[in-house]
Amino acid sequence: MLHAQVVGNAVATAKHPSLDGFKMLLCQQLDAQGGPNGTPFIAIDLFGAGMHQKVFVSTDGIGARDIVHDYHSPIRMFIQGIIDDAPVAPATHSPDNE
Repeated sequence: MLHAQVVGNAVATAKHPSLDGFKMLLCQQLDAQGGPNGTPFIAIDLFGAGMHQKVFVSTDGIGARDIVHDYHSPIRMFIQGIIDDAPVAPATHSPDNE
């Protein structure tokens, strides 16, 4: 599973028939600090993710092909969930740690 951000839409005039009706998004994997990591990739979207939203992307090709009901489909990745923004609590200072 990858932590990624939606960076664009993928539009194709010709595509594998198994992808008809599926929304394809261009996603950028993020590193631990939230910066870009690697090259963008295409994933099918089942949740209605929007531009710049952070998402979890599954790299389970068998699962992706099961979603499109075609085991010969070229799809390998799908958006598994949308990440809500949540504040991160600051580290607490403890005199015991000094």
